Amino acid sequence: MKRQLAVILITILTVTINGCWPVRVGMKSIGESIFGEPEKVKNKIKDPIKENVRLSALWVGHSTVLLQIEDKVILVDPVFEDVISGVVLRKVEAGLDMKNIPKLDIVAVSHAHMDHMSLGSLKDLDERFPKAKLVIPFGSEEYLPSYDMDMIRLKTANSKELGYIGESREIDGLKITAVFAQHQGGRYGMDSYTWKVPGCTGYIIEYKGITVFYAGDTTYDEFAYKYLGTQYKIDLALIPVGPCRDCETDGSYYHVASLGALKVFDELKADYMIPVHYGALEYFADPNIPVYVLKDLAERYGSSSATGLAISKPYSEGLKILNEGEQYIFQYK
Repeated sequence: MKRQLAVILITILTVTINGCWPVRVGMKSIGESIFGEPEKVKNKIKDPIKENVRLSALWVGHSTVLLQIEDKVILVDPVFEDVISGVVLRKVEAGLDMKNIPKLDIVAVSHAHMDHMSLGSLKDLDERFPKAKLVIPFGSEEYLPSYDMDMIRLKTANSKELGYIGESREIDGLKITAVFAQHQGGRYGMDSYTWKVPGCTGYIIEYKGITVFYAGDTTYDEFAYKYLGTQYKIDLALIPVGPCRDCETDGSYYHVASLGALKVFDELKADYMIPVHYGALEYFADPNIPVYVLKDLAERYGSSSATGLAISKPYSEGLKILNEGEQYIFQYK
């Protein structure tokens, strides 16, 4: 009963906020969020951090990824709960139990939207890993309570005029840099779309010769990713592929679509790409359509580039599509 009342109250509040994605999705699935359960992930990994790994990635689901770079463990956009923002039921549960993360050095949040910044998940992580560093873009701190984790705010550079590369911080030998993303800050419909609150970013993470790019939420830009591709030698790119109404396009003003994501991969000149931001949440239709289209486009292009740029390997080798809870080890020691 308490859960039902909470869902109803939050829904009423959310309906008053024009443009907030939980309104569109939550009103459609409110019954599911009260009475339903997400699909279970079988055989979850219980030992995600290993001694002999240089680089690995475990896709928890949606945009949450657990990275291991040598002895460092990084978690991006952690969202572990079944019901997001109080009204949206995940289609598939988180593919990793938080209790099975043995250590954590950095939590990196790209922006404050509810499907990327979960206050409940951050609270649980703070209790388990109070010495971890919480990295956020300037502006997102307005939506956070105080934590034991040290908060590191990075200035962003989300335009050509700002140079696409923002502030960097070195944390115990690991360097994390805020880089271009075209999206919104804020947390709700009004502050994101009307008040234009700042606070969104992508990240470049560098440690011991390994470089990982996480796009956050963004859309395709014909200049930004080409520039980042000239400034960094990227081993792994985590790139969103939705939501998209027509996924065989570059995307909308706020989200990159499947074709646009493939172009970002090309222009970054990354060795590998893991697609994210699909599967768990229904925005328009089947939440897996963006990755189906991505796979189809990659097969159609084969070893030719979606952008006309030269690529070092066929998409079948560079594109790693994971299931929720699946881990891929890119390099061993």
